[in-house]
Amino acid sequence: MKAMLKGALVALGLAATLSLGLQAASAADDPLLHKILNRGTLRVGTTGDYPPFSELDQSNNTYKGYEIDVVTALAADLGVKLEFVPTSWDTLGAGIAADKYDVVASGVTMTLERLKSVAFSEPYLDSPLVPLILKKDDGKFASWREMDKEGVKLAVMAGTSAEESAKKNFTKAEIVPITAPALDYQELLAGRVTAAITDTVVPTTAGPAYGIRLDIPLTSPIGKKNGTRAIARNVVGSVVEMP
Repeated sequence: MKAMLKGALVALGLAATLSLGLQAASAADDPLLHKILNRGTLRVGTTGDYPPFSELDQSNNTYKGYEIDVVTALAADLGVKLEFVPTSWDTLGAGIAADKYDVVASGVTMTLERLKSVAFSEPYLDSPLVPLILKKDDGKFASWREMDKEGVKLAVMAGTSAEESAKKNFTKAEIVPITAPALDYQELLAGRVTAAITDTVVPTTAGPAYGIRLDIPLTSPIGKKNGTRAIARNVVGSVVEMP
C-alpha cells in the first residue's frame, strides 16, 4: 500500500510540473519542484465539494478525502508545509495559470479541453456520468433521450465535465449550472430541477447521507456505449442510456 501510494505521489508531482510548463512560459526556467522546495510549501487548489476526493468539513474548516490524503503524504515526503487554496470547478486551470497553487486535488476529470492547458497524473478511476431523478419520477423517462425536451431542468455542477457533457447531449432541456456550496443533487432533492447529471461516485458515497443507495448496475451511462443500470432506492432513481 505504501509503495502504491508513493507511486501515485510521483505521478501527481510530475503532472503538476508539466501543467505549469504549459500554462506559464515565464516560469519555465525554474521547475515547479524547485519552487516548492525553495518556498517550503506545497500549495494545493481544491474545491472541497466532491466527496470522497475533497470535502470541506464545515465544523472545523478542514479538508478531508482521498486526494487530500495523497497531497498530505506528498508534502510530508517532500518535507514541506501544506497549504490548501479554495477554488471552484470553473477556475481550476486559471488558478494554475495565475500561480495561485501548484497542483489541484479534487478528483478532476481528464477532458480534452482541460488538457489544452494543464496536465494530469495517470487516471486511477473510471466513474461514468449518469442522470439521477427523484424516485417518484422513476419510470417517467425510458431513456436519457426522453429527458431532452422543453420543461425539463438538468442540474450540473458549474465548470465540471458533467456540464460539458450535458451541453453536448441535451439541446432542448434547460441546463442549470450549480455553484458550490450548493450541490446538484441537493437541488434535485429540493425539487428545483428534474434531474441531476453527476457521476456514479455521488450515489455511492455522498448518497447514503441523503437516503440514496445504488442498487444495481447502470445501462449505458452518459458518454458510454455500454455500461450498467443503477437505481438509487429510497429517494432517487436513475435514468440511463446515453451514447
